Amino acid sequence: MQRRISAISDNEPSLTHSQFLTSAGIFEGAILVVAFIGGWITGCAPLATLSWSVQDFGFGILATGPMLILLTICMVSRSKGLVQIREFVRDSIGPYLSDCRWFDIVLLAILAGVCEEAFFRGFLYLWIQDWNPFLAVLISNLLFGLAHAVTPVYAMLAAFLGLYLTALIAADRTPNLLIPMIAHTLYDLIAFIIVIRDFRKHESEEQQTQNEA
Repeated sequence: MQRRISAISDNEPSLTHSQFLTSAGIFEGAILVVAFIGGWITGCAPLATLSWSVQDFGFGILATGPMLILLTICMVSRSKGLVQIREFVRDSIGPYLSDCRWFDIVLLAILAGVCEEAFFRGFLYLWIQDWNPFLAVLISNLLFGLAHAVTPVYAMLAAFLGLYLTALIAADRTPNLLIPMIAHTLYDLIAFIIVIRDFRKHESEEQQTQNEA
């Protein structure tokens, strides 16, 4: 029997482990499909700038560093807005991620890194860039933030990270989509692990409080 997980709201139906993974796969897959359809219509193939390179793979890993610094700041900050984001993510996504096996977490991170980068950087940014580089940066990252708009502050942080990922493409004379894909994937993987640890710690503390009451 599959374990039932509480949904984001008590008023919403619960999801099973399989339903959660399927929903995530459909969401990310839909983004990739839109990227390829858009690329077919416009002639801007979303994976045109993707190529394998050991050097760029390494750059992608190194590029995760600044993103992780920002994540650390968000995790230790006492700012009301950031605390609310941490609690929201912990309580809404934590139960789902905590129920995942390690390879589920890796797969989710890869799906997000590949599908989202193919659309937002591989297709949308590079397509609009041919018309107006400024609008390309603005529109692609505004939509990237809106796609992650679980809260207004979270959307702003996502848009800021999107700007950084876009810079990894824009600053290179021979852009390789592999770099932001690796950085995005690795960042999500580490962020998922942190959310799981935070959720389990909070769950343990609540259980201990109940036992002491």
